[in-house]
Amino acid sequence: MNRDRDGGHSRHLFKAFLSALLVAFFMMPFAWFGSNAVRAEDSKQGDRDRLGDLQDQTRELNKKIRENQKAAEQKQKEASTIKGQISRLEDDIDQTEQKIQETDEQVRQTESEIKIAEEEIAQRQRELDEQKRNQDETLRVLYETSEQELLFIIAGSDSISEVIEHNEYLESLEYRIDATLHEIDALKREVEQKKSDLDGKYQELKGLQAQQEAYKAGLANEQSRKAVLLVETKEQQESYESAVDEAKKLNAQVESEMALVRSRLTKASGPGVLQARDRGTSNVGFQWPTDYRYISTYFGGSTPFQPNGGHGGLDLVNSAGTPIYAASDGTVTTVTEMTYNGKLYAYGKYIVIGHNARWSSLYGHLQSFVVASGDEVKRGDIIGYMGSTGWSTGPHLHFEIWEYSSRANPLDYLP
Repeated sequence: MNRDRDGGHSRHLFKAFLSALLVAFFMMPFAWFGSNAVRAEDSKQGDRDRLGDLQDQTRELNKKIRENQKAAEQKQKEASTIKGQISRLEDDIDQTEQKIQETDEQVRQTESEIKIAEEEIAQRQRELDEQKRNQDETLRVLYETSEQELLFIIAGSDSISEVIEHNEYLESLEYRIDATLHEIDALKREVEQKKSDLDGKYQELKGLQAQQEAYKAGLANEQSRKAVLLVETKEQQESYESAVDEAKKLNAQVESEMALVRSRLTKASGPGVLQARDRGTSNVGFQWPTDYRYISTYFGGSTPFQPNGGHGGLDLVNSAGTPIYAASDGTVTTVTEMTYNGKLYAYGKYIVIGHNARWSSLYGHLQSFVVASGDEVKRGDIIGYMGSTGWSTGPHLHFEIWEYSSRANPLDYLP
């Protein structure tokens, strides 16, 4: 009896021990899986945090790229302007040099004319001196003639008329000598006036030549200054371009790491994800604006926020942080967020790109932007990252195409 009671008690203890062992055995996997789940969630949160940091980095890098590109373009324009200025200065220098040569030729010609005039004046002076000597000699002979000699002349004449004619001849001779003296003296004064005019012209030409030389020197100094400025501007342009290249390299590294993080979070490159770059381009120039798993709402469909239909675009679903691409070349016209009382609503954070007078596109519910209003973008450029801002039930891109300011079905214009 006691043995049966003891045996039952032993069996009861064994069963209790076995039950406890089984419970512990079966609980161990759950505890292990639970611990792994916690670690996995921690890892995902770390990836999400890292993705946010990387998005901040790429946003900042894209901002630097845009700023440096604009600065480089500005320096390129400045360099082009300076080149034009240097070219015009070179033309001015060439023209001034030509004028200096022409003036120099005029100076040499004037010097030659002055020399000829001086020689002519000297010749006239010699003639005048000779005529004066002849006149003086003739007059001396005439006035030294005695009355007796005059009587002999009168006595030897056949008539009074001969005497008168002889006297008139002497007077005529004296008149002609005086006239010749006056003529030579007038010619001398004329030549002297010509020389005076040539001297004035020579001084004017020398003054003009000095002005032209000074102007040429000023042009040369300005040309040298512009040449130095051009070198500095080109160096600044190259510095900005180098900064752009460096930022692009860093951005590529960041984008690569972001792709790895997104892949770990969502398996974004796995089966079921449609790659925008593999879909090609439509005949009007649009490509798919993002990699997506599926289309949750089509154009004209219903959503929790539009239960009666009238959806204005396509909703392309993927994970938060998936890159959003410019669907075509264009200019970013809007980068903003729709808020009311401090809360995002409707499109949330969104971007609008104007492609031409006919087409524009809208990208809504974004997590973040990497472009700014006024930026020029090319098809396939990353403009932001997928999110769930505004009226949204989960990460996706709301994509619209507008034709002449009216919404169009994107599927009609995508490849």
